[in-house]
Amino acid sequence: MIIKDCAVYNADPKQGLSDIRVLNGKISEIGKNLSSEGETIIDASGKTVIPGIIEVHIQGAGGADILDGTEEALIKMAKTLARLGTTSYLGTTVVKPKENNAHLRFARKYVNKKTGGAYLLGFHLEGPFINPKKKGGLDPNSIYDSSPEKLDEIYEVLGDTLKMMTIAPEMPWNHEAIKSLREHNVIASIAHSDATYDEAKKGIEVGINHVTHIFNAMPSLLHRTPGPIAAIFENKTITAQIIGDGHHLHPSIVKTIYRMIGGDRCICITDGMQAMGLPEGKYVYNGKEYTSKDGAAKYDDGTLIGSTMSLLNIAFKFQQFTGCTFETAINTVTINPAKLLGIEKQKGHIASGFDADIVIIDKDNSVFTTIIDGEVVYKK
Repeated sequence: MIIKDCAVYNADPKQGLSDIRVLNGKISEIGKNLSSEGETIIDASGKTVIPGIIEVHIQGAGGADILDGTEEALIKMAKTLARLGTTSYLGTTVVKPKENNAHLRFARKYVNKKTGGAYLLGFHLEGPFINPKKKGGLDPNSIYDSSPEKLDEIYEVLGDTLKMMTIAPEMPWNHEAIKSLREHNVIASIAHSDATYDEAKKGIEVGINHVTHIFNAMPSLLHRTPGPIAAIFENKTITAQIIGDGHHLHPSIVKTIYRMIGGDRCICITDGMQAMGLPEGKYVYNGKEYTSKDGAAKYDDGTLIGSTMSLLNIAFKFQQFTGCTFETAINTVTINPAKLLGIEKQKGHIASGFDADIVIIDKDNSVFTTIIDGEVVYKK
């Protein structure tokens, strides 16, 4: 396959248009006027190529959810995400001990398997070792105290498919849990926490290296009780998830985060749910009716429960809110999450030798074509 006459998102404008050759699931060559005899041609003139989008925090899409625990749901999610420009993701969910975590045991069989859409790279667990005071919309039955035995149960269920866990550092035994997670190459992420400044700082010292939906489900930044936000801003390496949809965070807060930690440490997410990719309207989640409108899902009482905006559109919002470059905005959903997950030598770049996970964006910023593992999985 050859993508002809495209603008590569981070190339020098003076370089002009390029051709990209895809071979055996990899980007094999980028150049001018590449020979194309016998190859499939994708005409990308007037369009821009970006790396496949990587989502580290999404629960559902296309009317499906990780909690469904079915092949149909996982395929529906994968295809919906591909249509929206996301090529790989961490399935974000909670534990369900009363159900023997059947949804996790089932879904792990689909990690890195072809499903006709975005690849499931592994799992991000929100909890169970979080603070019930900051549970947000999470099921109370999916929250409990940590212990070596409880953590071992999770390792038994997910093995090396567990990639990230959201944890509250102030809760009993959680420092030991954080250390164990890091020893197992699992990202330890702070949120759903009522930590003080000192408790958050200590949690970072023992191994927390990421922030789940920063500012959400944690104490606010106050001048006498700075809380975890000040500890996060002081640190020089921690990365942070940002739901930059304009609903979860005020645009000025998105801009402040960007200025405080820098574009290289910002990772945009959706915290997306089942209505993503579906028409606006009424849906049901956890047995309660909610409305999806303007990229946000809210219960009828006004409670915000998640985003339904695509991650590509959130990246564009991030650019709008912060004034950053187009390249920086795209990096927040491509190379930055790839680095977090330790896959930056395979994904997140448009360069020779990298996985051919490619999104072609039309002039109106919509997805024109999505290519995953060298195969076209969506075309407008």
